[in-house]
Amino acid sequence: MAEYDTMRYRREGPVGHIVFARPERRNATDQQFYDDFLACLDEAEEDEECRVIVLRAEGPIFCAGQNLKFTAPASIETHEKYSKTLRFARDRIMRHPKPVIARVQGDAIGGGTYIVTRCDLIVAKKNARFSMREIVAGEQSGGAQMLTIGKQRAMEMNLLGRYVYADEAERWGLINKCVETDEELDTQVKDWVEQLLNLPPLGLRQTKAAAAFALDLAGFTMLTQADFGAALKYTEDRREAKRAFVEKRKPVFKGR
Repeated sequence: MAEYDTMRYRREGPVGHIVFARPERRNATDQQFYDDFLACLDEAEEDEECRVIVLRAEGPIFCAGQNLKFTAPASIETHEKYSKTLRFARDRIMRHPKPVIARVQGDAIGGGTYIVTRCDLIVAKKNARFSMREIVAGEQSGGAQMLTIGKQRAMEMNLLGRYVYADEAERWGLINKCVETDEELDTQVKDWVEQLLNLPPLGLRQTKAAAAFALDLAGFTMLTQADFGAALKYTEDRREAKRAFVEKRKPVFKGR
């Protein structure tokens, strides 16, 4: 099984595990992260013995979203490449021929929430938080979760950037299941895996394909893939937000 700079892929029987393995950086995303993630998804697809994928992470944070130390100084070309890769990676989860289970042991912020909610089944520990923090970084995430939790709750997440704990996320329908402990996380994952392994692989594949097709018809791909925030990438406010994060201070926005 291959290992990468930011994560690793391993298979245990018919279950392929993709593990985010950069806890010292809170599993934050950058170009290397998404390159490695796509490679892991490819490896799981090509692995004929793998029938179910479990997405998990090391450390207390599942994924802290974009690494601002990478994106803040990035050139226009570097940022555009990163944006295209991350959108492709998220779409790849949804269209992957094998079921993907997210085991969320800690916070999934911004890009982390995007990744988790592309998975087919999601179980999260009660202390885990979800949020769309792009707004506080001078960016936008306006279409995120609109077709999952409805307009008002989606706007609450995207306009305010507020944190939603796993129990509330379960009530909203953002995730499938909220549990108390790591042991319960593993028990729920095991239960779903066993159910999926008792079902016909081709039927599962076509069910995922049909679901993706329906989401496309509903405009999901347009909402999540169109770069409505392209102009925001070069604003003074965006640069100020990222500088303030790196410098650990409150940003001062000027609407420019």
